[in-house]
Amino acid sequence: MAKKVLIIEDEPDVMEYLNTVLENNGYRTYTSTDAENAFAMVKEIVPDLICLDIMMPRESGLSFYKRLKETKTLKNIPVVVVSGVIQQGEFDFRSFVPDETIAPPERYIEKPIVVDDFLDTVAELTASDRTG
Repeated sequence: MAKKVLIIEDEPDVMEYLNTVLENNGYRTYTSTDAENAFAMVKEIVPDLICLDIMMPRESGLSFYKRLKETKTLKNIPVVVVSGVIQQGEFDFRSFVPDETIAPPERYIEKPIVVDDFLDTVAELTASDRTG
């Protein structure tokens, strides 16, 4: 059975690119352009991984992430932050989410993505059942 990946991205070109890359590599993808709709989708499909943009209309990706991690049944879903506003190793998660009970995302990937690195990350994070 294909692993399920939810892509939350408000830029249509980036969403289509990530969607195509993942589908071409055997993943079942779901997409959302806003955090509110995405949260309802997460509850319904319970994806194996979430690819999350930070800069989103209405509700930021970080606000979505915080809600996700505060929800007992969803908090173990791994998250890859895919964003053009961060640089790997330089993003200070705690300056945005000071609550120490909320773990930082599993990975940060800077746009534009390097496809092989992205796919390696997705494969690693979907390799085991972490959504318990």
